[in-house]
Amino acid sequence: MIPGASINFGGTDYIVPPINLRVAYGMEEQIKTICKPEGEVDFADYVLAASAILFALMQRNYPDLSRDSFNDLIDLPMLRPIMAGMLQISGYAARPLVPATSPEVIPSPEASSSDSSTAPPDGSPETSSNA
Repeated sequence: MIPGASINFGGTDYIVPPINLRVAYGMEEQIKTICKPEGEVDFADYVLAASAILFALMQRNYPDLSRDSFNDLIDLPMLRPIMAGMLQISGYAARPLVPATSPEVIPSPEASSSDSSTAPPDGSPETSSNA
């Protein structure tokens, strides 16, 4: 049995392994579909992609499980949370909606200040030309 997440389907606990390379490469389009934000993918397309991936994962530990039996086990409200968990244990990380700004781009408040009336902090080099 390949280690993975223990998920209860229809009163029976199943061990669902993480996404392996065969699934990652063989189901690349389905993975792209389920990784899109909720509003950007049609629900029917999500269900088809997610159920195909989850079935492939379950077959790794339960090769005799038929697609009909699998379809009877999965309730639609369970599908999104299960897939979110499977993506997480498989190493897929949630991405921010907006690209992060690198620290070099954010100006320091001191660097942009033109106020010369405040004294520099102790230990700072003096910039005065009074010698």
